[in-house]
Amino acid sequence: MSKYSVFLTTCLLAIVLLISYWLNNEVLKELEIKEKKLTSNPDYFLKKFYSKKTDSQGKLNYSLTADSMKYFEYSDTSNLIKPKFIQYENRLNVLQTSSLKGSIYDNGEKILMNNNVEIVRSETKNKKVMKLFTNQVLILPNEEILRSDEKVKIVQEPNIEVDGVGLDYNKKNGIVKILKNVKVKYDK
Repeated sequence: MSKYSVFLTTCLLAIVLLISYWLNNEVLKELEIKEKKLTSNPDYFLKKFYSKKTDSQGKLNYSLTADSMKYFEYSDTSNLIKPKFIQYENRLNVLQTSSLKGSIYDNGEKILMNNNVEIVRSETKNKKVMKLFTNQVLILPNEEILRSDEKVKIVQEPNIEVDGVGLDYNKKNGIVKILKNVKVKYDK
């Protein structure tokens, strides 16, 4: 065997060895990333979470607070304990939603509140205080819409009670829709 063929064979083996080493490292990195995504531990957490959104003039649109928040990168979801969502109009609290648990997802475009949800619409010039109770509600904060497929109960002062299933509330136009099985109780 000539010196050149031994040298060429050694170089080819070295190249194959380097490629194999590189591929092995890439596969191990990918496995490590997938294993991290499967963990149930949060990527970070906060106690006494507080967030607010303002419009272009700096006026407060809404705020979201919670006793704690845990963020999970693999699902891009934040889980909340005792969240409270407040919508403002002219610096006044006009709609307050609270529950025992909640989630933020779709880059903050959706907030899901569940477990004993209570929604309170503050008194206005034309309307008395309204309280709404349900087990789950989806909030689309930028569209000022609340939705639910669960049983709902509305109590409006002084003496109106509405029970039903499903909710579609658009704060911009002030319309609350109960979607089905509606029962109204009015005491004089």
